[in-house]
Amino acid sequence: SYSRIILYRLLESLAGDKKLPAVTISQQVLYNPDLKSSHFFVLGIIAVILMLISALLTSLTIAREKETGTMEQLLTTPVKPHEIIIGKVIPYIALAAVDGFLVWAFGVFHFGIPINGSMALLSAFGVIFLIAALSIGILISTLVKTQQVAMLTTFVVTMMPSVLLSGFAFEIRNMPRLLQAITCIVPARYFIRIIRGIMLKGSGLAVLWHQALGLGILALVLLAIAIKKFQIRIA
Repeated sequence: SYSRIILYRLLESLAGDKKLPAVTISQQVLYNPDLKSSHFFVLGIIAVILMLISALLTSLTIAREKETGTMEQLLTTPVKPHEIIIGKVIPYIALAAVDGFLVWAFGVFHFGIPINGSMALLSAFGVIFLIAALSIGILISTLVKTQQVAMLTTFVVTMMPSVLLSGFAFEIRNMPRLLQAITCIVPARYFIRIIRGIMLKGSGLAVLWHQALGLGILALVLLAIAIKKFQIRIA
């Protein structure tokens, strides 16, 4: 760069006056030495896809049951609302996990993304992230009546923040302070840092605990709000 050339010439002039050997400045990239953009973007795409698919699964399913009337039939049974929510979340965690694994495997084997950390730790964080995403879908389903509205709302609520406000496309610390505060309620913000830290840097819980804590709290809050809103909607 221009500033580097100026610094290099300054060092050369100083070395020439004092008859010292010239100093050469070099850069070393620790976690992506080949500067492959795929290592950066594919891991972010995994988070975006998981977020979108998970929220769509629950929002469309519950909206469809409202349209067909099966939700009212289900509510006439002794099953409690929180049991309905749990019953919706658990199978979709498995389904979304399979989708995430396929995207992850494609990135590893096709783009050659390295695996430098614990896959067990990444899987655990992935489940927490899926709970947060599924809770958003349930929350959306309580606010809409049709599948079409549920789909459009899910795209707006999950896709745009996951791309623009998660650190995937733009660095969070370069955003205005208001947007930086808003990113704290975007689950993809935490998971993108986690998956990049584990896959590229080999980071463990000692390094990622603050991201894990933020994601866990957000997942619990979203799940609690979804259950409460679902109960109010039923009442």
